[in-house]
Amino acid sequence: MVYGEFVQREIFVLVVLVGVTIAAFLVTRSVAAGNDELRRQQAALSFDTGQQALQDGLLERAVVTLRRAVSRDPENRQYRLALASALATSRLDDEAKRVLEILRDAEPEDPETNVQFARIEARGVDADTARRYYESAIAGLWRPEDAEERRAVRLELIDFLVARQERDRALSQLLALDDSLPVEKEVQVQVGRLFLGAGDPRQALDRFISALDTDPDDGPALAGAGESAFALGDYVAARRYFNAAPDDEPDVVELREVTELVLATDPLEPRLSVRARSARLLLAFEQARGSLDICLADPVVAGRASLEELQAEGVEFDAAIAGQRNGDLRNLVDDGVDLVYRIERSIEQRCRTPITPLDRALLLIGRRHGFEQS
Repeated sequence: MVYGEFVQREIFVLVVLVGVTIAAFLVTRSVAAGNDELRRQQAALSFDTGQQALQDGLLERAVVTLRRAVSRDPENRQYRLALASALATSRLDDEAKRVLEILRDAEPEDPETNVQFARIEARGVDADTARRYYESAIAGLWRPEDAEERRAVRLELIDFLVARQERDRALSQLLALDDSLPVEKEVQVQVGRLFLGAGDPRQALDRFISALDTDPDDGPALAGAGESAFALGDYVAARRYFNAAPDDEPDVVELREVTELVLATDPLEPRLSVRARSARLLLAFEQARGSLDICLADPVVAGRASLEELQAEGVEFDAAIAGQRNGDLRNLVDDGVDLVYRIERSIEQRCRTPITPLDRALLLIGRRHGFEQS
């Protein structure tokens, strides 16, 4: 009887202890859950404060509060991305990369992480690494609704490649753009600019014309179309676009002047009278000789011997001009344009003084007629 009572008492004690343990566990879990929720709430508050600080340009405050958000909720990807962005904006690149490496280890194909890496590397000297991060971002796991954002990243890569004169890669990326590229004129102008920078003025002109179909008076599109036609050597079309473009668009005034000079001073322009053709040749020759004399007046000019040879050719050509009757220089036009082109090309390559718009026009005239190949 005594033994049975002892067993019953022990069982009762055990039951009580189990109950107490379970109750303590539930209380502890509840407290822990409450603490976790509190930390998440505090992290969210720190995140919002950090984002506001970024908008206000308070970078130091933004970094501090976003660090606090990450420490309170370390599994939150959004907080880590925001912190990495703030660190990168603050030029704390090494720390930003450490934050991003944690994200990339977890999700190597995450586009946002790779884009942030690319932007950091793009500021440095390792262009190949930056390009690879951009390419990884573009090839990453994008949701269908993020097509526009993905396209923006590709355009950012193209802009990076153009800035580094990697034209072939830039053109490859441009040609990879979706056929469904938005028809909005701003997008067409942006892509046209990139094609122009990548060395494909024909594709650029098509984009600018597309923008002008939407808005015929759009200043950036008119300026871009003018530059594209100018690069293609279609100076008549370039003049039309430049005359319609506002003067406050970059380079419009300068390129308009050069375009007008090309069309107004080309001795090989068709349907000129003998007098007009001869007058244009004389103007071109005198301009080239005068610019060459200015160049040779520089005591440290490079390649002086070859420049002096051109000067001597100019003396001989001047004598040939003097030997023509009635100022009819038709027989000298080809040789004269060739000599003018060679003088202007040498001035561009070797002289330190900036060439004038007329000198630039004469150089383009020579290229226009194929003297660059001779």
